[in-house]
Amino acid sequence: MHIRVTFYGRLKQDTGTRQAALELPGDRATVRDAVEAALKAYPTLAAHLDTLACSVGAALADPGTPIRDGDEIGFLPPVSGG
Repeated sequence: MHIRVTFYGRLKQDTGTRQAALELPGDRATVRDAVEAALKAYPTLAAHLDTLACSVGAALADPGTPIRDGDEIGFLPPVSGG
């Protein structure tokens, strides 16, 4: 399964890239699998795991959300504001 990941905000700086293509084994995967694959490719993400949010397409997703071949997974750092 091929997916595209997009790193936003500080994550873009920490990984050194805005987007990356990743391959996941098999034909059934979840956001959790995408995070694990991204951690292998970009170990600096480990520092952000406690606060990392993910999206599939334009919708926020939890770790168990299924993903499909060709999906775009967004990796979002925490945001604050008022």
